[in-house]
Amino acid sequence: MELQGGSAFPDHRDHPLLSPDSEAPLDLLHLEDNDIDATIFRGAAARCRRNLIVRRVSTLREFEKALTAQTPDLICADHLLPDGSAREAMLLKNTLSPESPFIVITGAGEEEVAVEYMKSGAADYLSKKRLDQFPLSLDNVLEAYRNRALRHIAERETERLNGELLALIRHVEGERDEEKRSLSRDIHDQLGQELTAIKLGLFWIDRQLGEDKLDAEATRSKLMELVDLNTQVIQQVRNIARSLRPVVLDQVGLSAGLETLVQDFNKREKTLCGLNMDEIPHLNDEVRTDVFRIVQEGLTNIARHAEATFAYVRLRCPGGLLQLELGDNGKGMPNVTGDIQPTGLGMVGMRERVRNHGGSFSVSSLPDGGTSIVIDIPLTAKA
Repeated sequence: MELQGGSAFPDHRDHPLLSPDSEAPLDLLHLEDNDIDATIFRGAAARCRRNLIVRRVSTLREFEKALTAQTPDLICADHLLPDGSAREAMLLKNTLSPESPFIVITGAGEEEVAVEYMKSGAADYLSKKRLDQFPLSLDNVLEAYRNRALRHIAERETERLNGELLALIRHVEGERDEEKRSLSRDIHDQLGQELTAIKLGLFWIDRQLGEDKLDAEATRSKLMELVDLNTQVIQQVRNIARSLRPVVLDQVGLSAGLETLVQDFNKREKTLCGLNMDEIPHLNDEVRTDVFRIVQEGLTNIARHAEATFAYVRLRCPGGLLQLELGDNGKGMPNVTGDIQPTGLGMVGMRERVRNHGGSFSVSSLPDGGTSIVIDIPLTAKA
């Protein structure tokens, strides 16, 4: 999305133009060839609520050099210049500094010219006879710019979240179908075969009982074989139930559930995972399940992608928060900063689980420097 005339918005809320309470001075590039008018303008700029650093240039050539050297926060330009007009300055601005609001300064009787500038994308205009109104004009320009820019940021964030949500829905549906196929295979290939074997064994025992001479030793051996098969069936049923729902949470709680996850991870993987936990207060079922699933997903990601030798899970409860940290010393992830977070569907799912409880989710990572995920969930009545 762009402003009329080609001006684009910044994509971060800490930009000096978007923070009304910022004490950082704004860099203003002033294009004016008349020394007297420049002095009057500088006096008006000194009365503004925002601190301004005014850099003055006198010609379009100087203006272009100044734009190339440093992007200004604001631009004010006289309509008529020795080597052109503010229209040409606007074209240069749209190419070299599209974020900067542009205010045109006109002479007496040039209101129609000012209107044309506004249609072309200028943020405001001032008459040279009313330069004392510049502080009010600046306030209006900044407020209008903030409103449009923040709306633009919100729209982009909405688009991003909607895209993530659609991708997550497709991912969940795919995982659900795969779980159904896996469950069907487990039931048919394992439980079905072993239950069939038990049934055949019982037929064999029934036939033995119908004979005149019962082979007690063979019958006893067959019974023990059927007991072993039955034990395997019970274990497989438990495994299937555990994959569908972490029943360990209902049986022994979150702490023991996380210990089980880490123990199973250490048995399966070459990566050594440590676990450190504070005493966990009472949590509702949704929070316990989501924390368990987040750790489960995090350990899965470490096993698949991190190439780490060491990992850790840390759960603490400082100051009314449930704070979960997962990390490793693996190869890390590229292009991860405070503003740019990973968009893998596993990460998106984890972030959505945290958001459901009003929490925060952040990832820090460096190439060959490992990855750390920090999650904070408020310990409110809902938790």
